[in-house]
Amino acid sequence: MALQPQQLTKITVMVGLISMLYACGTRAPTIHVNTEASATNNSSQSITSESTRLDPKIEHEFNLGLKAMVERSYDEAEEAFSKMTQAYPNLSGPFANLGAVLTAKKDYANAELAFKNALQQNPKNAEIYNHLGLLYRQTSRFQKALQTYKQGLMIAPKATNLLRNTGILLELYLNSPSAALEYYQRYLEQKPEDKQVQLWISLIKQQASS
Repeated sequence: MALQPQQLTKITVMVGLISMLYACGTRAPTIHVNTEASATNNSSQSITSESTRLDPKIEHEFNLGLKAMVERSYDEAEEAFSKMTQAYPNLSGPFANLGAVLTAKKDYANAELAFKNALQQNPKNAEIYNHLGLLYRQTSRFQKALQTYKQGLMIAPKATNLLRNTGILLELYLNSPSAALEYYQRYLEQKPEDKQVQLWISLIKQQASS
């Protein structure tokens, strides 16, 4: 049986957690300090004019955080990324990863604050908007989620996570399947092999014609 959009929610969140690890301006062993950034076609990554080598101790904590995050040892991951936000407060990556961990722990208030801190340091990273939008969706702030997704899409119009999640939000949570269709189609332009989204599009068109 084909998976429906609501059945992919947890899958999407976990994939997002992993995809965030290196997408927010932190790449071990080099950490970017300059917060200038630009969007690529499918995601937004920091483009910096200078970088700083991590202190070995902080690098070790960062790698432990990544490992704990993937293993879903969220308390350990939270501790590691919290230390990094204190050591490197001008970097978006530790804040973004901390936000992802806190979201997984359902500490939504502090997760929201962490994502907003990440955006203060790097407002052009579309993946942070994607995760913040997911948080708003999980906490039933659907219009705010839509606004946040669209902010991310202004930066990276072809970001597949944002396109898919915007479509799911519109179809399932805002009862606007016709509006969702546009985002699913834009998503499919980037990932034409995705059979699930092809099915969702077909179902929306069938319902519209019936």
